[in-house]
Amino acid sequence: MSFDPTTDQLKNWVKGIEKVALEDLRPFWEKWATPVIIEELARIFATNGYGKWPPLSPKYAQYKARRWPGKTILRRDDNYWKAATQKKDAGNVHIYKKDSMSWGIDLGYFASKFGYPYPAVHEFGDKKGIIPQRAVFKTAEESALLQVNLVFALNDYMRKVMRKETKKHFGSAA
Repeated sequence: MSFDPTTDQLKNWVKGIEKVALEDLRPFWEKWATPVIIEELARIFATNGYGKWPPLSPKYAQYKARRWPGKTILRRDDNYWKAATQKKDAGNVHIYKKDSMSWGIDLGYFASKFGYPYPAVHEFGDKKGIIPQRAVFKTAEESALLQVNLVFALNDYMRKVMRKETKKHFGSAA
């Protein structure tokens, strides 16, 4: 049995598609990576940093329970959470480039709207030691689950590109 195209020709064709798909990753960042990142950030907020964030001080916990019942750590008014997890939020920053993406929070927005960039204070802790570190983005960067899910998302993206290019090249038989 022989095949036309040959196996070597098919391998080269696939490598060509992979190269083209990986030259400009903006579609991947926006449609595949962004939802994965948002899901991970939401999980971090929901689990109080996977249970690693220090608890609220007893005095503040009582005050918060009275004033904002049911609101968990860093979710008092949800401005921080929305900026971290919603692309259309005014406090969100997202930049998609051919070979990289950035996802984060506009600290200038928080400084102008609230008087100080409080997400940075929570991310790193304050210098006086009053507000402990409750890292959201550092926790995400260190998340093995996020890394695995990004690899799966890239796999899904590449499979979609391959299917699309195969249909273009081989027609409806693909």
